[in-house]
Amino acid sequence: MYEDVKKRIVDVMRYMEERGLNYGRSGNASVRVGEDHVLITPSGVVKAEMSPEDILVVSMNGEVIEGRRAPTVEMPLHLTIYRAYEYFRAVIHAHAPYTSVLAVAREPLPPIIEEMVIYTGGDVRVAEYAPFGSKELAENAVKALEGRSAVILANHGVVACGRSLEEALEVLTIVERTSQTYVLAKSLGKVFNLPEEVVESLRTLFLKRFTTKNITL
Repeated sequence: MYEDVKKRIVDVMRYMEERGLNYGRSGNASVRVGEDHVLITPSGVVKAEMSPEDILVVSMNGEVIEGRRAPTVEMPLHLTIYRAYEYFRAVIHAHAPYTSVLAVAREPLPPIIEEMVIYTGGDVRVAEYAPFGSKELAENAVKALEGRSAVILANHGVVACGRSLEEALEVLTIVERTSQTYVLAKSLGKVFNLPEEVVESLRTLFLKRFTTKNITL
């Protein structure tokens, strides 16, 4: 089932490896199709070497419907996000280098670039630490995602969400690029956030892309 979506997931994971957004066996991605099916990457494979046949179809309860491999250990993270925010239809988790720097420092990414606010809704918060694959990690990520499209996982990596796989990839790309800018600017000793009124104005553009009933203003 869903061969075209499976191929898109494979292509995105390869693209992420090529652009330095992820590496090796790390990271995972999923796409929600309809109300009860989620296509998700498997566990323990080199993501850039996957084929469409490696992608699993699971239910919103985590039951494997189709696939010969085990789903990623981060499946609870993906499914919990979909349950909490129905407007998200794709989730990408990656170990992007500069955002991972912020993850180990447990430092949020402030609103320093206008484009970032349009994509993320504001600052990118850090979810409280919990072991990978755990229910606690999923719950912490959902809490930090409120009103946003991305979250930094403490001592881990980054999660980017969107209405499509392509939009989630855009979010991931801008978060990583902004993280790089932020880390390098901090090395100069000076970082200035956007004015608060500018952030609020840009945030309205972000909110227009989603069903506002599920976003806390």
